[in-house]
Amino acid sequence: MHTEKGECLKFLLLFHNDLGLFNQFQIFSDAMKTILIAEPVVTELESQMDFCRLGSENLTVVPARDLDKSRTTLRERQIDLILCSTSFPDEESCKTLEMLALEFPYIPILGVSDAPHQDSEAAQSVGACGCFEKPLKDELHLEKIYDLAEASNAGTIQGIPLHSLLQMHENDGQTCSLHIFSAAGEGYVYVEDGNVINAEVDDLSGEEAFYRLISWDEVIIDIKYYNRTRRREIFTPLITMIMEGFRRKDEHIDLDPQSLSLARTKQKLQQASMAGMRLALNIGQVLIVEFDAIESTLESMLVGMIPDHFLIVTTPSHFIVTDTEVRQGQEIVVKFTHMEKLFLFRARVSRVLKSPRQLLFLDYPSVIHFHDIRRTKRAAASFPCTLKTQDGTPFNGVFKDISSSGALLKLTREENDKLPEIDISQWVTLSCSLPEIDEQLELVGVIKNFKKDERGIQLGLEFSTTYPELEQSINRYLKAVKHKSV
Repeated sequence: MHTEKGECLKFLLLFHNDLGLFNQFQIFSDAMKTILIAEPVVTELESQMDFCRLGSENLTVVPARDLDKSRTTLRERQIDLILCSTSFPDEESCKTLEMLALEFPYIPILGVSDAPHQDSEAAQSVGACGCFEKPLKDELHLEKIYDLAEASNAGTIQGIPLHSLLQMHENDGQTCSLHIFSAAGEGYVYVEDGNVINAEVDDLSGEEAFYRLISWDEVIIDIKYYNRTRRREIFTPLITMIMEGFRRKDEHIDLDPQSLSLARTKQKLQQASMAGMRLALNIGQVLIVEFDAIESTLESMLVGMIPDHFLIVTTPSHFIVTDTEVRQGQEIVVKFTHMEKLFLFRARVSRVLKSPRQLLFLDYPSVIHFHDIRRTKRAAASFPCTLKTQDGTPFNGVFKDISSSGALLKLTREENDKLPEIDISQWVTLSCSLPEIDEQLELVGVIKNFKKDERGIQLGLEFSTTYPELEQSINRYLKAVKHKSV
């Protein structure tokens, strides 16, 4: 794992130095390693501590005689390796080892047993890297201990987005835990043979945890060991999740009443010349690319740009996985979003690079097409309504923004004894009387985004009851509001 990862990161750093296109990122490594020894027998505990200390001056040893002490130490200190006895009083074999492996899957763990020929298979089945025989005295044991302690943390990365790192791991088929830090908190993503199989943040796990983590900006990522003990909760392809994560992030930003836009209709494309202009693209931005010979859309990532000359993008994983080639000279369609606009352009593949990484050089577009992806006309609003959840429970709300296809709604604690439990894609019904035109409306909507705070819940809704009479009523209200404001 470390050789492939190191070569990949080395290339990115060289690429940054050569072309000045990447934001600087840093890789750190700890020289001193700390080992936790979980052993109930005092004499055996002391013997193992002495053995590890003699092996290397770069190893710090921390003792623990039971599960509770081990857990406390692991939560309070940076531990790089666990040596755990397979036998504790009043417990079945390997039980403590199993509990530690499940709770701390990002720390390698070794079993230590009086009878390894009996316990080895059980220990490895619950997450151990292996099982040593007591007493520890073999130099090979020391080498294994130090190698695993070194492997526990392959480095810390800053300046590369999480989605970019995950794509690298997917291409390389790596297995690891990613410990992610940001101003918003911390969480974990577990990668097995290149596949994201689970994620954890706060009380969330699975895809919902992944979508929260992928939305964080300016993250610091520890690349750590993974013992394969997490149950797989994620089956969706990585590219699909990244795109969904970006969509949710955009919707979360759109909750601002000044920029709410829920519905998106097809509009006529506008055109602009790019002569002497720089595309509104950032290094690391995900692009949707379409090839004439491939029905599905593919994903790429911008890694470099020289305005008026060319763009440098990663080769879509489809070509890498299927071992097919992108033809030099063929034209593709590139799409991306920026500032609530959808942009697209045709570009010719001017060069295909296979080493040290698979990249495509695209001719810089002379013309770009775009359209505003906001939907319909909207207006600020402030009138009451009643919201009912699927179980029929009513809640008092206030419209803050409305259009013929969606609305922004606020539910406050002051107006309700309790607030509803809500989630994305949940259906709700609304009853309200439109002021200015005095019309009663019954609406059905689906929750597209929401934001909670200490005062209440703000909901972004998309109406599903879009029949002509409804649109006419809301448009009459919008017209009346506009007329009144003039």
